[in-house]
Amino acid sequence: MRNIWHIALHNLRLIASDRGALFWLIVMPLVFTAAMGFTLRGGGGRAEGPTRYALTVANLDTGAAGKELLDEIAADDEIDLLPLAPPDSITVEERARELVRSGDRSSVLLIPEDYSERLAAGTGTTLEFMRNPERMQPFVARQVVERLIARRNVEAMASDGVLEAYELVRGAPTQEVAERLATRVGTRLVDGLETRMLTVRSERVGRPEAEVPEMGFTHSAPAMALMFVLLNGLMLSSILVAERRDRTLTRLMSAPIRRGEIITANLLWRFLIGLVQMGALILFGRLVFGVDWGDTLVGLALVSASYVAAVAGLSVLIGSLSRTSKQAESLSLLLALTMCALGGLWWPLEITPRSYQAIGHLIPTGWAMDAMNNMLSRGYALERVIPQVLVLCGFAVVFAVAATMAFRYE
Repeated sequence: MRNIWHIALHNLRLIASDRGALFWLIVMPLVFTAAMGFTLRGGGGRAEGPTRYALTVANLDTGAAGKELLDEIAADDEIDLLPLAPPDSITVEERARELVRSGDRSSVLLIPEDYSERLAAGTGTTLEFMRNPERMQPFVARQVVERLIARRNVEAMASDGVLEAYELVRGAPTQEVAERLATRVGTRLVDGLETRMLTVRSERVGRPEAEVPEMGFTHSAPAMALMFVLLNGLMLSSILVAERRDRTLTRLMSAPIRRGEIITANLLWRFLIGLVQMGALILFGRLVFGVDWGDTLVGLALVSASYVAAVAGLSVLIGSLSRTSKQAESLSLLLALTMCALGGLWWPLEITPRSYQAIGHLIPTGWAMDAMNNMLSRGYALERVIPQVLVLCGFAVVFAVAATMAFRYE
């Protein structure tokens, strides 16, 4: 055991004396955390009032119904209407498609010329909603439009039903009576929507809203901590290659030190560096950025330790397999960036396809980020992160065993 600690402490002292290494271990992660956090947060603070989304409209209708529909849409708190100016050389529909296709407009609502006429005749009509699938805003705008159209359809069906009932009892209504009945139905429907017979009561259970961390740093703080622990940890693999090149390992072999002690020492000092880095980033995240790391410190410690152990094992494995320091550094950088992208450190896995999520859970970063999200965003207790901890420990064991098998002195 003394030999293990002697080798580990020697390497720790070398790292501590390297100012460049300390810069990458602490300073750069904080810079990236701040940049990504403020970007995702949208400049700081919680948004006040409802978020508004732009909807471009092209009203070709010559009657009053089209304007009434736009007035109802404009009254919604979520929508800002942007009128589409009539083009000179092409049709309005062609111009709308061109704007949406190019991404200049996220969505366009097209009201046809005969909208009012067809509604008055009771034949029905179709609105055209064009959207760019690469933008989020169209989905919100489409929900607002569909909600209003659904209410209009209900009003029309209710009015038809009342008129049919009136005709069965008193005969065909006059035009004046039909209009009065339609107005009465519309009024009763509006009143009914305001005083609904069935309602849903929503109750917030868990942390008060003021205690829920903001989205920006809730994602960036753990993501950047995991990313830089991985990146720096894997880059340390080149030290093992340098020791083999300088015959340091050969000299250790001639000393009364067993092979297992050398491998354990290399795993240990990498683990300790990663643990210190992770702890420092967690502490800075709390003190500087106000990140709430969840309600279970034990869970946070277990997730951090198991993840760092997996990184340490992979670092020794890369160092054992690489023939040159440049090869180790290139492979480490490639693996680190790939694992960050696939594991949900740069963007949430929840927004990716299922196949992408499946790939992300073939590597440690996916499981580590899941655990962090469970603690930070969802407020889960210790037992809800134990599965991720066990998987990360499994990765650590696999990497350590593989590193042991691949380890060589020369």
